[in-house]
Amino acid sequence: MGELGTCRVCGSTDLQPAGPPARRAVCASCGRCWDDEGDGPEVDVIACPGCARRGTCEARPTWLAESLTQRHVLADGGLVLIRPLVYGDRFELAAGFTELSLRSRELRFFQPLETLGADELEYLTNIDYEDHFAFAALLLGGSAPEGIGVGRYLRDPTDPGIAEVAVTVVDKHQRRGVGTLLARALGDVAVKRGIHAFVSYVQWDNDLAVESLRREGARVLPAEPGIARIEIDLPVALSESFVRGLLGRLRAPIDADRAH
Repeated sequence: MGELGTCRVCGSTDLQPAGPPARRAVCASCGRCWDDEGDGPEVDVIACPGCARRGTCEARPTWLAESLTQRHVLADGGLVLIRPLVYGDRFELAAGFTELSLRSRELRFFQPLETLGADELEYLTNIDYEDHFAFAALLLGGSAPEGIGVGRYLRDPTDPGIAEVAVTVVDKHQRRGVGTLLARALGDVAVKRGIHAFVSYVQWDNDLAVESLRREGARVLPAEPGIARIEIDLPVALSESFVRGLLGRLRAPIDADRAH
C-alpha cells in the first residue's frame, strides 16, 4: 500500500492501513474508514470482521450500525438503546457477565462459568453480521450508557434457513421488557437475511420456560439428555413470556474449537 490519503471528515493525514480486504485506510483521529487507501467511499465498521484496525474504527460506529439502531422507552420510563454489538464491546461484555447470577449463567451456558475467557470474547464479538449477528441493549440516562443485555443468533451451517438464538439480560434489569426488544430486533434482521426459524435449547427442568414456550406455539422437541430443542417460525410477534423462555444458550460460543 502506497502513501495514504487524507480523512475527508476531520482532515487528519494519520490514516492507517486496514482490512481485509486490503486497500482500506482508517483514520486514527476520528475512526472513519475509507476504501482505496482513503480516496474511496466510506466503509462501515461492521462490514469488516477480522480487520486488525477494527478497534480503532469502532470508537465511532458509522452508518450501517446507525441504520439498525433503535431507541425505546420501557414501561417503567427507562430509555434503552438497541444497536448492533461491535468488537469494541468485548470489555463491557466481560464486565456485564460478572453481574449475572450463577443461575443466569447456568441458564445461558448450561454451566456456571466464572468468567468469559479471551476465546469466548473473541467468538462473541468478532462477528460477520450475516450468519452471526448480535444486538446490545444499553440503558441511557446515566453518566454513561450502561450495557444491560445482548441478543444474538447464529445461523445453522447445515440449514441456512435456521438460526440458534439466545437472549441475555443482567439480573437486575430482567422483566423490564429489554429481552423482548432484543429478540424482536433479531427477528427482523434474521428474516431480511433469509432465516425463517429460530431455535434455542432449554433445560427440561426449567418447567416454566418450556411450558410458556409451548403455549406460545413453539415446537418443543428432545435434543439430548436433559435438554429440549425449541423451534419457532419467523416472522412472529415475540411476546415477553416467550422471550423469557429463550434465556438459554447458544452452544457454539463455549466450544473452544469454534472460538477461533
